[in-house]
Amino acid sequence: MVSYAIYVYGHLGYGGYFFLYTFSAAGGAVVFIFIMRMAQGYQFKHLSKLAWQIRHVSYVGAITTALLITMAFLSKIGSMYSRGWVITWVILSLATLGLIRVAYYYKIKQWHQTGRFLRTLAIIGACDEAKHVVTKMEKHSAGNFVITGVFDDRMTRVPAKVCDYPVLGTTKDLIQFAQERRVDEIIIALPVQAVRRIGTIVEKLRVLPADLRICIEPIASAYPVCGVSETASIRMLDVLERPLKHWSGTIKWIEDKVLSALLLIVFGPVMLLTALAIKMESPGPIFFVQKRFGFNNQPVNVLKFRTMRVDQCDESGAARTVKNDPRVTRVGRFLRTASLDELPQFLNVLRGEMSIIGPRAHALAMKAGDQFYYDAVENYSQRHRVRPGITGWAQVNGLRGEIDTLDKAKQRVTYDLHYIDNWSLGLDLKIIAMTIKTLLTRQNAC
Repeated sequence: MVSYAIYVYGHLGYGGYFFLYTFSAAGGAVVFIFIMRMAQGYQFKHLSKLAWQIRHVSYVGAITTALLITMAFLSKIGSMYSRGWVITWVILSLATLGLIRVAYYYKIKQWHQTGRFLRTLAIIGACDEAKHVVTKMEKHSAGNFVITGVFDDRMTRVPAKVCDYPVLGTTKDLIQFAQERRVDEIIIALPVQAVRRIGTIVEKLRVLPADLRICIEPIASAYPVCGVSETASIRMLDVLERPLKHWSGTIKWIEDKVLSALLLIVFGPVMLLTALAIKMESPGPIFFVQKRFGFNNQPVNVLKFRTMRVDQCDESGAARTVKNDPRVTRVGRFLRTASLDELPQFLNVLRGEMSIIGPRAHALAMKAGDQFYYDAVENYSQRHRVRPGITGWAQVNGLRGEIDTLDKAKQRVTYDLHYIDNWSLGLDLKIIAMTIKTLLTRQNAC
């Protein structure tokens, strides 16, 4: 647009082929983004390297320009473009992109200096291997990491400190520690031969929403590894990645905030009429507030429109709701059938306690069969590594409503973990479309 205004309209004095120039510029932008993405130009580790950014912006800009010129030549439309415009557009585009990358670099540098990107680490293993890790990390971390403490499962022969860092307890203590404060990364620094011990620790720590890494220098791959990375020049096996990190987390956050705000506006009148109907039918509060499992296994107060009589509401969630439940009011039955009782949960999403899409938030005392859900189903707590959702992959695959068997409970968790491991914006949009279809058919509502 700017190059068109400067050269075609300003210099040449005519305004023809505006759509053609605009379409070409937009196409060039798409090609540039696609190639830059392939070159990993949007990763934080590269955004913080100014020389890398300038070099790759120049390379990708040259490739994009060459591709567009080649396409114009092969399609025989090159004569329709002003060569002056092409030169102006290339210079302005590269200069603008370069300035943007320079701005990114200095902003990221500023965030680093203020501790915005400071990663908190916990070390497992009060032994020589841990001393080696801590010493090397202090030498190469350059202020990007802070070690919050050391943990070890052994009951005896454990020192009080490892390189001036206190030994704070066992793996069980670490889980509680990480649920009460932020821990971004956990590093297992144990002898290579302690295969069983490492495997046990890995299984225990799967419930935490943190990067879990095994220190290797070197180590044979004996675990389900999703990659190899390097932290402070120390090679690590990536055993478990924190879900929705970096750009994925940003996209998910924007999706939740924008959709929840829009849906609250759209359904505002419906929510008002619902509140009036609840008040007219039975005395008591409009909302039913229930503590449920949230992110990182921490309880959150989930909002719903009250659908039961006040004296029969079950805040614990121990008593399952079944079809034709006598506790449910007439208005409540309609709300449950139409899923309108869930509308207040958009407020939970707006407050950052839930997501639009995610594993359903379960009541703390919810049961599967005759057992508590978290005791009955293996890997249950792993579903809490992301925020709970109003709807989810399990619900749109027929697992909505009453869970009266252990097999159904296990299927739900399997679908939830699949969603966490395979999240994408496309998958969320697919679930939203499938949810609308499910609501229209009123499948499994109770």
